[in-house]
Amino acid sequence: MDRTVNAPPVPIGVVIPTRGRTTRLLLTLTALLHQTLPRDRFEVVLVNDAPGREAVAQVLDALPAGLPLRVADTGGRGVAHARNAGARLARSEILLFLDDDTVATPGLLEAHLAAHAGARELLVHGRVTDLSAFALTPDTLRLEEALTGARGRSLGPVDVADPERVARSFGPRCSFIESTARKVTGNPAHRHLSWLSCIGTNTSMRRGVFVRSGRFDERYGTLWGGEDLELGLRLAADGVDFRLIPAGAYHLPVARRDVSTALPHFWRLVAQQHGDPGLTAVGEYLLGRLGLQELAGRLAPVGEAAR
Repeated sequence: MDRTVNAPPVPIGVVIPTRGRTTRLLLTLTALLHQTLPRDRFEVVLVNDAPGREAVAQVLDALPAGLPLRVADTGGRGVAHARNAGARLARSEILLFLDDDTVATPGLLEAHLAAHAGARELLVHGRVTDLSAFALTPDTLRLEEALTGARGRSLGPVDVADPERVARSFGPRCSFIESTARKVTGNPAHRHLSWLSCIGTNTSMRRGVFVRSGRFDERYGTLWGGEDLELGLRLAADGVDFRLIPAGAYHLPVARRDVSTALPHFWRLVAQQHGDPGLTAVGEYLLGRLGLQELAGRLAPVGEAAR
């Protein structure tokens, strides 16, 4: 499906990987219909990484017309491959990565564009607030009229036109990794950890920066645990600056049962790939087993650690 086959380039492209999401994905896409940025100045590339199209087809049938949208299929090779495929298809200089469970506030795309104006070697991350009322709401293959969370509270397509208005009733909170991004970015004491703000949703960069960094590493396949942060590690080594902006989005999280095993495993692999055993500490930190100061010490640049 391609609604913009011969269309000219646009300033910003939104890349959304998806796999088996229905109601959350519909809310994500519907919110992008309410952007203050004119629709002829952005596009959305939706990359379906599920083996089939059942989930995506339901969402597209329910999505109101008007979103500048293209859809591609990658067949289950993992989120890194899906994001890379979407970036290659995008016709924009600025790439904004957004997850399929993240509802953008209306001014989000304009804010990312403004942050990149006049800057080239930059990664921009906007605030992400978890709506914890949905943490135990499973993804279902059948599209629902609304996402229903704790105590029967529900979020529907009509609500995402102004998500800030309704967010308070859904238990908004700052996730652990989002809190970390706020602590390290712009803090001279933790400058070498700024790459921890390369969170996979509500994060943008110029195409040239993305390509030069090597893109998302597809060698991790379908493993979960930080392919976005690993990209940030390479961006930092390449001299890219990291900037936080207040423009927000709301995450509709789903609790995972494999966190305690997936995170250490992933970061052991990253440590092997980078030849830096100290990177295994990132998995322990993300599980709350290490403090930020200890992580900073273990990953201190050569010379600083000896002081």
